[in-house]
Amino acid sequence: MALTERERQILKKIEQNPMISQNELAEWCGITRSGVAAHISNLMKKGYIQGKGYVLTPPRYVAVIGAINMDVYGIADNDVVGESSNVGSIVSTVGGIARNVSFNLGHLGVRNYLISVYGDDEDGEHVRSDSFANGIDITYCRQLPNASTSRYLSVVDADGKQIVALDDMKISESITPEFLEQREPVIVNAEAVVIDSSLPSQTLAWVCSKVSRPIFARVVSVNKAERLVPVLGNVDTLVLSEAESQLISGIAVHDERTAHTCMEALAKAGVKHALMFVQGLGLIYRGDEETVTVPLPKGDSHALQLENGAASGAMSALLWARMEGRNDVESARLAAAAASLSMRQVPAVFPDLDAHALFECVGLSVADDR
Repeated sequence: MALTERERQILKKIEQNPMISQNELAEWCGITRSGVAAHISNLMKKGYIQGKGYVLTPPRYVAVIGAINMDVYGIADNDVVGESSNVGSIVSTVGGIARNVSFNLGHLGVRNYLISVYGDDEDGEHVRSDSFANGIDITYCRQLPNASTSRYLSVVDADGKQIVALDDMKISESITPEFLEQREPVIVNAEAVVIDSSLPSQTLAWVCSKVSRPIFARVVSVNKAERLVPVLGNVDTLVLSEAESQLISGIAVHDERTAHTCMEALAKAGVKHALMFVQGLGLIYRGDEETVTVPLPKGDSHALQLENGAASGAMSALLWARMEGRNDVESARLAAAAASLSMRQVPAVFPDLDAHALFECVGLSVADDR
Protein backbone atom coordinates (compact mmCIF):
# COMPACT_ATOMS: atom_id res chain seq x y z
CA MET A 1 0.00 0.00 0.00
CA ALA A 2 1.24 3.49 -0.85
CA LEU A 3 2.50 5.84 1.84
CA THR A 4 1.46 9.44 2.33
CA GLU A 5 4.19 12.07 2.39
CA ARG A 6 3.80 12.46 6.17
CA GLU A 7 4.06 8.71 6.67
CA ARG A 8 7.26 8.68 4.60
CA GLN A 9 8.72 11.43 6.79
CA ILE A 10 7.86 9.59 10.00
CA LEU A 11 9.16 6.27 8.67
CA LYS A 12 12.46 7.86 7.63
CA LYS A 13 12.86 9.39 11.10
CA ILE A 14 12.17 6.03 12.75
CA GLU A 15 14.73 4.37 10.47
CA GLN A 16 17.29 6.89 11.71
CA ASN A 17 16.31 6.42 15.37
CA PRO A 18 14.13 3.35 16.14
CA MET A 19 13.96 4.43 19.81
CA ILE A 20 12.46 7.84 19.10
CA SER A 21 9.32 8.66 21.14
CA GLN A 22 5.98 9.78 19.77
CA ASN A 23 6.42 13.12 21.56
CA GLU A 24 9.76 13.63 19.80
CA LEU A 25 8.19 12.71 16.47
CA ALA A 26 5.33 15.12 17.11
CA GLU A 27 7.75 17.96 17.87
CA TRP A 28 9.84 17.19 14.78
CA CYS A 29 6.76 16.98 12.51
CA GLY A 30 4.99 19.95 14.05
CA ILE A 31 1.84 17.96 14.75
CA THR A 32 0.14 16.56 17.85
CA ARG A 33 1.20 13.33 19.56
CA SER A 34 -2.23 11.85 18.75
CA GLY A 35 -1.61 12.71 15.11
CA VAL A 36 1.69 10.83 15.22
CA ALA A 37 -0.06 7.88 16.85
CA ALA A 38 -2.54 7.76 13.97
CA HIS A 39 0.29 7.74 11.41
CA ILE A 40 2.12 5.00 13.35
CA SER A 41 -1.05 2.93 13.35
CA ASN A 42 -1.35 3.31 9.57
CA LEU A 43 2.30 2.29 9.10
CA MET A 44 1.63 -0.85 11.13
CA LYS A 45 -1.50 -1.67 9.12
CA LYS A 46 0.45 -1.22 5.88
CA GLY A 47 3.17 -3.58 7.07
CA TYR A 48 6.05 -1.10 7.36
CA ILE A 49 6.31 -1.34 11.15
CA GLN A 50 5.90 -4.47 13.27
CA GLY A 51 4.26 -3.78 16.59
CA LYS A 52 5.68 -1.86 19.51
CA GLY A 53 9.22 -0.53 19.56
CA TYR A 54 9.06 0.50 15.90
CA VAL A 55 10.58 -2.73 14.60
CA LEU A 56 10.81 -1.94 10.90
CA THR A 57 9.67 -4.40 8.28
CA PRO A 58 12.65 -5.41 6.08
CA PRO A 59 12.58 -3.79 2.63
CA ARG A 60 12.57 -7.21 0.90
CA TYR A 61 10.77 -10.21 2.29
CA VAL A 62 8.58 -13.13 1.24
CA ALA A 63 5.15 -14.05 2.60
CA VAL A 64 4.67 -17.82 2.97
CA ILE A 65 1.04 -18.90 3.34
CA GLY A 66 0.04 -22.49 4.01
CA ALA A 67 0.25 -25.44 6.34
CA ILE A 68 2.21 -26.22 9.46
CA ASN A 69 2.09 -29.92 10.33
CA MET A 70 3.38 -32.35 12.84
CA ASP A 71 4.89 -34.94 10.49
CA VAL A 72 4.86 -38.57 11.64
CA TYR A 73 6.96 -41.05 9.67
CA GLY A 74 6.72 -44.82 9.88
CA ILE A 75 9.87 -46.29 8.32
CA ALA A 76 9.97 -50.06 7.74
CA ASP A 77 13.18 -51.96 8.45
CA ASN A 78 12.42 -54.62 5.81
CA ASP A 79 10.00 -55.35 2.99
CA VAL A 80 6.51 -54.39 4.12
CA VAL A 81 4.02 -57.19 4.63
CA GLY A 82 0.43 -56.12 4.05
CA GLU A 83 -2.29 -56.65 6.67
CA SER A 84 0.33 -57.25 9.33
CA SER A 85 2.51 -55.41 11.82
CA ASN A 86 5.95 -54.51 10.47
CA VAL A 87 9.14 -53.77 12.38
CA GLY A 88 10.41 -50.23 11.87
CA SER A 89 10.92 -46.77 13.34
CA ILE A 90 8.36 -44.06 14.07
CA VAL A 91 9.64 -40.48 14.03
CA SER A 92 7.80 -37.20 14.68
CA THR A 93 9.01 -33.80 13.52
CA VAL A 94 7.54 -30.38 12.79
CA GLY A 95 6.87 -29.92 9.07
CA GLY A 96 4.26 -28.77 6.58
CA ILE A 97 4.82 -27.22 3.15
CA ALA A 98 4.70 -23.59 4.27
CA ARG A 99 6.74 -24.20 7.41
CA ASN A 100 9.40 -26.09 5.44
CA VAL A 101 9.64 -23.35 2.79
CA SER A 102 9.91 -20.74 5.54
CA PHE A 103 12.69 -22.74 7.21
CA ASN A 104 14.58 -23.16 3.92
CA LEU A 105 14.28 -19.52 2.88
CA GLY A 106 15.50 -18.36 6.28
CA HIS A 107 18.57 -20.59 6.02
CA LEU A 108 19.25 -19.18 2.56
CA GLY A 109 19.16 -15.65 3.96
CA VAL A 110 15.72 -14.68 2.62
CA ARG A 111 13.67 -12.82 5.20
CA ASN A 112 10.12 -14.21 5.31
CA TYR A 113 6.93 -14.31 7.34
CA LEU A 114 5.06 -17.56 7.84
CA ILE A 115 1.28 -17.08 7.76
CA SER A 116 -0.56 -20.10 9.09
CA VAL A 117 -2.51 -21.59 12.00
CA TYR A 118 -1.79 -24.24 14.61
CA GLY A 119 -3.60 -25.66 17.62
CA ASP A 120 -3.33 -25.10 21.34
CA ASP A 121 -2.39 -28.75 21.89
CA GLU A 122 0.98 -30.36 22.63
CA ASP A 123 1.85 -30.35 18.93
CA GLY A 124 1.13 -26.62 18.84
CA GLU A 125 3.68 -26.06 21.56
CA HIS A 126 6.18 -28.06 19.50
CA VAL A 127 5.43 -25.71 16.59
CA ARG A 128 6.14 -22.65 18.75
CA SER A 129 9.41 -23.99 20.18
CA ASP A 130 10.55 -25.21 16.75
CA SER A 131 9.88 -21.77 15.26
CA PHE A 132 11.87 -19.98 17.92
CA ALA A 133 14.72 -22.50 17.67
CA ASN A 134 14.96 -22.15 13.88
CA GLY A 135 14.33 -18.43 13.50
CA ILE A 136 10.96 -18.88 11.78
CA ASP A 137 8.90 -15.71 12.14
CA ILE A 138 5.38 -16.69 13.24
CA THR A 139 4.26 -13.15 14.07
CA TYR A 140 1.40 -13.48 11.59
CA CYS A 141 0.41 -17.03 12.53
CA ARG A 142 -2.40 -17.75 14.96
CA GLN A 143 -2.67 -20.42 17.64
CA LEU A 144 -6.33 -21.44 17.59
CA PRO A 145 -8.04 -22.34 20.87
CA ASN A 146 -9.62 -25.80 21.22
CA ALA A 147 -8.08 -26.89 17.93
CA SER A 148 -5.74 -29.71 16.94
CA THR A 149 -2.55 -28.93 15.05
CA SER A 150 -2.43 -30.39 11.55
CA ARG A 151 -0.87 -33.86 11.30
CA TYR A 152 0.65 -35.72 8.37
CA LEU A 153 1.37 -39.47 8.53
CA SER A 154 3.67 -41.12 6.00
CA VAL A 155 4.54 -44.81 5.84
CA VAL A 156 7.62 -45.66 3.77
CA ASP A 157 9.43 -48.86 2.91
CA ALA A 158 13.03 -49.70 3.79
CA ASP A 159 14.28 -47.74 0.75
CA GLY A 160 12.35 -44.62 1.69
CA LYS A 161 9.65 -44.99 -0.98
CA GLN A 162 6.26 -43.87 0.29
CA ILE A 163 3.62 -46.59 0.53
CA VAL A 164 0.75 -44.48 1.81
CA ALA A 165 0.17 -41.13 3.49
CA LEU A 166 -2.72 -39.64 5.46
CA ASP A 167 -3.27 -36.06 6.47
CA ASP A 168 -5.50 -34.54 9.12
CA MET A 169 -5.40 -30.87 8.09
CA LYS A 170 -8.88 -29.67 9.04
CA ILE A 171 -7.36 -26.70 10.86
CA SER A 172 -6.08 -25.33 7.54
CA GLU A 173 -9.69 -24.54 6.62
CA SER A 174 -9.32 -21.68 9.15
CA ILE A 175 -6.93 -19.91 6.76
CA THR A 176 -9.82 -18.05 5.19
CA PRO A 177 -9.93 -14.82 3.20
CA GLU A 178 -11.14 -13.13 6.39
CA PHE A 179 -8.08 -14.45 8.24
CA LEU A 180 -5.78 -13.13 5.53
CA GLU A 181 -7.52 -9.76 5.31
CA GLN A 182 -6.19 -9.03 8.81
CA ARG A 183 -2.70 -9.65 7.39
CA GLU A 184 -3.24 -8.05 3.98
CA PRO A 185 -0.52 -5.37 4.18
CA VAL A 186 2.27 -7.85 4.90
CA ILE A 187 1.02 -10.07 2.05
CA VAL A 188 0.62 -7.44 -0.68
CA ASN A 189 3.92 -5.72 0.19
CA ALA A 190 5.96 -8.92 -0.06
CA GLU A 191 8.58 -9.37 -2.77
CA ALA A 192 6.94 -12.72 -3.56
CA VAL A 193 4.20 -14.88 -2.06
CA VAL A 194 4.27 -18.66 -1.59
CA ILE A 195 1.03 -20.68 -1.47
CA ASP A 196 0.15 -24.36 -1.59
CA SER A 197 -2.96 -26.28 -2.64
CA SER A 198 -3.79 -27.34 0.91
CA LEU A 199 -5.37 -23.89 1.27
CA PRO A 200 -9.14 -23.58 0.70
CA SER A 201 -10.13 -22.68 -2.85
CA GLN A 202 -11.59 -19.33 -1.82
CA THR A 203 -8.36 -18.47 -0.01
CA LEU A 204 -6.26 -19.24 -3.07
CA ALA A 205 -8.57 -17.01 -5.11
CA TRP A 206 -8.27 -14.19 -2.55
CA VAL A 207 -4.45 -14.29 -2.61
CA CYS A 208 -4.35 -14.28 -6.39
CA SER A 209 -6.78 -11.36 -6.58
CA LYS A 210 -4.75 -9.23 -4.15
CA VAL A 211 -1.11 -9.95 -4.99
CA SER A 212 0.67 -8.26 -7.89
CA ARG A 213 4.14 -9.67 -7.10
CA PRO A 214 5.26 -13.19 -8.19
CA ILE A 215 3.25 -16.05 -6.71
CA PHE A 216 5.03 -19.37 -6.21
CA ALA A 217 2.56 -22.25 -5.88
CA ARG A 218 3.19 -25.79 -4.71
CA VAL A 219 0.81 -28.57 -5.72
CA VAL A 220 0.11 -30.73 -2.66
CA SER A 221 -1.23 -34.26 -3.31
CA VAL A 222 -3.53 -35.48 -6.05
CA ASN A 223 -6.68 -34.95 -3.98
CA LYS A 224 -6.00 -31.21 -3.57
CA ALA A 225 -4.28 -30.41 -6.86
CA GLU A 226 -7.38 -29.17 -8.68
CA ARG A 227 -7.83 -26.29 -6.21
CA LEU A 228 -5.10 -24.43 -8.12
CA VAL A 229 -6.63 -24.87 -11.58
CA PRO A 230 -8.89 -21.77 -11.45
CA VAL A 231 -5.98 -19.49 -10.51
CA LEU A 232 -3.22 -20.83 -12.78
CA GLY A 233 -3.19 -17.61 -14.75
CA ASN A 234 -2.01 -15.76 -11.63
CA VAL A 235 0.82 -18.18 -10.83
CA ASP A 236 4.38 -17.15 -11.66
CA THR A 237 6.04 -20.43 -10.70
CA LEU A 238 4.33 -23.81 -10.22
CA VAL A 239 6.03 -26.79 -8.56
CA LEU A 240 4.45 -30.22 -9.04
CA SER A 241 5.12 -33.91 -9.58
CA GLU A 242 4.28 -36.12 -12.54
CA ALA A 243 1.51 -37.74 -10.45
CA GLU A 244 -0.23 -34.36 -10.15
CA SER A 245 0.28 -33.27 -13.75
CA GLN A 246 -2.90 -34.67 -15.29
CA LEU A 247 -5.13 -33.07 -12.66
CA ILE A 248 -3.50 -29.68 -13.22
CA SER A 249 -2.99 -29.69 -17.00
CA GLY A 250 -5.05 -32.58 -18.34
CA ILE A 251 -1.86 -34.26 -19.57
CA ALA A 252 -0.48 -37.43 -18.01
CA VAL A 253 3.31 -37.27 -17.66
CA HIS A 254 5.40 -40.42 -17.89
CA ASP A 255 8.57 -39.28 -19.67
CA GLU A 256 10.47 -36.18 -20.77
CA ARG A 257 8.40 -35.65 -23.91
CA THR A 258 5.07 -35.64 -22.09
CA ALA A 259 6.58 -33.42 -19.38
CA HIS A 260 7.39 -30.81 -22.02
CA THR A 261 3.86 -31.11 -23.44
CA CYS A 262 2.46 -30.57 -19.95
CA MET A 263 4.60 -27.49 -19.44
CA GLU A 264 3.44 -26.05 -22.75
CA ALA A 265 -0.16 -26.51 -21.58
CA LEU A 266 0.64 -24.81 -18.28
CA ALA A 267 2.21 -21.90 -20.17
CA LYS A 268 -0.97 -21.52 -22.26
CA ALA A 269 -2.90 -21.40 -18.97
CA GLY A 270 -0.74 -18.48 -17.87
CA VAL A 271 1.91 -20.15 -15.69
CA LYS A 272 5.18 -18.35 -16.40
CA HIS A 273 7.57 -20.91 -14.94
CA ALA A 274 7.12 -24.55 -13.93
CA LEU A 275 9.22 -27.14 -12.15
CA MET A 276 8.24 -30.79 -12.29
CA PHE A 277 9.68 -33.90 -10.68
CA VAL A 278 9.70 -36.84 -13.10
CA GLN A 279 10.59 -40.34 -11.93
CA GLY A 280 13.90 -41.53 -13.38
CA LEU A 281 14.80 -38.09 -14.81
CA GLY A 282 15.06 -35.76 -11.84
CA LEU A 283 13.49 -32.36 -12.31
CA ILE A 284 12.52 -30.35 -15.37
CA TYR A 285 12.40 -26.57 -15.10
CA ARG A 286 10.77 -24.28 -17.63
CA GLY A 287 12.36 -20.88 -17.07
CA ASP A 288 12.42 -17.53 -18.82
CA GLU A 289 14.67 -18.54 -21.71
CA GLU A 290 14.86 -22.32 -21.81
CA THR A 291 13.65 -25.62 -20.38
CA VAL A 292 16.28 -27.49 -18.38
CA THR A 293 16.39 -31.13 -17.28
CA VAL A 294 18.58 -31.80 -14.23
CA PRO A 295 19.11 -35.15 -12.47
CA LEU A 296 19.03 -35.04 -8.70
CA PRO A 297 22.55 -35.10 -7.22
CA LYS A 298 23.24 -38.45 -5.57
CA GLY A 299 23.70 -38.70 -1.83
CA ASP A 300 24.98 -41.64 0.18
CA SER A 301 23.88 -44.74 -1.74
CA HIS A 302 23.12 -46.51 1.55
CA ALA A 303 20.98 -43.71 2.96
CA LEU A 304 17.23 -43.33 2.74
CA GLN A 305 15.96 -41.08 -0.01
CA LEU A 306 12.77 -39.66 1.51
CA GLU A 307 10.88 -37.58 -1.04
CA ASN A 308 8.59 -35.63 1.30
CA GLY A 309 10.70 -32.46 1.47
CA ALA A 310 12.12 -32.46 -2.06
CA ALA A 311 9.56 -30.16 -3.71
CA SER A 312 9.62 -27.63 -0.86
CA GLY A 313 13.42 -27.58 -1.01
CA ALA A 314 13.38 -27.05 -4.76
CA MET A 315 10.79 -24.28 -4.54
CA SER A 316 12.75 -22.50 -1.83
CA ALA A 317 15.96 -22.62 -3.88
CA LEU A 318 14.14 -21.40 -7.01
CA LEU A 319 12.74 -18.41 -5.15
CA TRP A 320 16.13 -17.62 -3.61
CA ALA A 321 17.79 -17.96 -7.04
CA ARG A 322 15.19 -15.57 -8.52
CA MET A 323 15.97 -12.97 -5.87
CA GLU A 324 19.67 -13.48 -6.59
CA GLY A 325 19.12 -12.86 -10.31
CA ARG A 326 20.34 -16.27 -11.47
CA ASN A 327 19.69 -17.73 -14.91
CA ASP A 328 17.53 -20.74 -15.75
CA VAL A 329 20.33 -23.33 -15.73
CA GLU A 330 21.76 -22.12 -12.42
CA SER A 331 18.30 -21.98 -10.90
CA ALA A 332 17.45 -25.51 -11.99
CA ARG A 333 20.74 -26.94 -10.70
CA LEU A 334 20.38 -25.22 -7.35
CA ALA A 335 16.76 -26.39 -7.06
CA ALA A 336 17.90 -29.96 -7.74
CA ALA A 337 20.58 -29.60 -5.08
CA ALA A 338 18.06 -28.38 -2.51
CA ALA A 339 15.73 -31.26 -3.35
CA SER A 340 18.53 -33.79 -2.97
CA LEU A 341 19.67 -32.38 0.37
CA SER A 342 16.09 -32.39 1.66
CA MET A 343 15.82 -36.13 0.94
CA ARG A 344 18.82 -37.16 3.03
CA GLN A 345 17.21 -37.28 6.48
CA VAL A 346 13.85 -38.00 8.04
CA PRO A 347 12.84 -34.37 8.67
CA ALA A 348 11.76 -32.77 5.39
CA VAL A 349 14.37 -30.00 5.63
CA PHE A 350 18.16 -30.18 5.51
CA PRO A 351 19.29 -28.73 8.87
CA ASP A 352 22.50 -27.17 7.52
CA LEU A 353 21.03 -25.70 4.35
CA ASP A 354 22.74 -22.57 3.04
CA ALA A 355 24.25 -21.32 -0.21
CA HIS A 356 27.54 -23.14 0.49
CA ALA A 357 25.70 -26.46 0.86
CA LEU A 358 23.88 -25.97 -2.44
CA PHE A 359 27.04 -25.09 -4.35
CA GLU A 360 28.90 -28.04 -2.85
CA CYS A 361 26.05 -30.40 -3.76
CA VAL A 362 26.32 -29.45 -7.46
CA GLY A 363 30.12 -29.56 -7.43
CA LEU A 364 30.83 -25.85 -7.16
CA SER A 365 32.66 -23.83 -4.59
CA VAL A 366 31.61 -20.37 -3.54
CA ALA A 367 34.73 -19.11 -5.30
CA ASP A 368 33.41 -20.60 -8.57
CA ASP A 369 30.06 -18.87 -8.18
CA ARG A 370 29.42 -16.01 -10.60
